[in-house]
Amino acid sequence: MNINELMEKRGLVDILKLDSTIKSDIRYATENNFVGKVLYSTPFNVYAESKLANAVVNANRDLIAIKPGCSIIIFDAARPLSIQKEMFEVVKGTSNEKYVANPYEETPGGFHNYGMAVDLSIIDENGNLLDMGTDFDSFSELAHVGNELELLSEGRLSNAAYTNRMLLYYIMGKNGLLPYKYEWWHYQFTQCTKDRQSEHLLDF
Repeated sequence: MNINELMEKRGLVDILKLDSTIKSDIRYATENNFVGKVLYSTPFNVYAESKLANAVVNANRDLIAIKPGCSIIIFDAARPLSIQKEMFEVVKGTSNEKYVANPYEETPGGFHNYGMAVDLSIIDENGNLLDMGTDFDSFSELAHVGNELELLSEGRLSNAAYTNRMLLYYIMGKNGLLPYKYEWWHYQFTQCTKDRQSEHLLDF
C-alpha cells in the first residue's frame, strides 16, 4: 500500500481533487527544502482532513473573487511521522529546532502529522509566487506572524510583501484557519495540542 492509499484509508481528502484551480509545489518531493533532499520519493498527493480541505477550497474561492487570476499554491499538507523524524534530525539540538515539531514527544509531531495543517501561499496568473517577504520554510524572524507592521516600518518587509501577507491572512482567517506564529505559510484550525487525536496520527 503506497502513501496515497494510506492517506485515503485514514479518511483524508486530496485537496486538488476538490478544486483543480489550486496548484501544488510539494517541496519535500524535491531538493528545494531545508533538508536539501527528496523526502517524498513516491508520487505524493495533497491530503488533509475533510474540514481543512474544504476550508482551503473556500479560501481559494475568496481569493479569486478578490484577485481574479490568482490562486492558492500548496507546499505541504498531511505528512507521515516517518518524514517528520527525518526533518527533526536535521535541526535537533540547534537554534532551528523550534521550527520543526518533535516527533518523539508524548503527543508526537505536529498538526501536519495528523492531517490537520497545510502550508501554502499565493501565485499570480502567470504562476509566479507573490512576494511574502521570505520563501517557504524560512527559519527567520521575517517569517514570523504578528510583527509585520514593525518589520515594515524598519524597512525589512516591503509594502508588497506586507499587502500580500495581509491578503493571505484575510482569506484564511475568513475560513477559520489560523497561521502558526513562526510561519506565515502554515495554517490550521486550532493551536491546541490536545486537539490532536492519537488515532489520527499518520504513523507510517
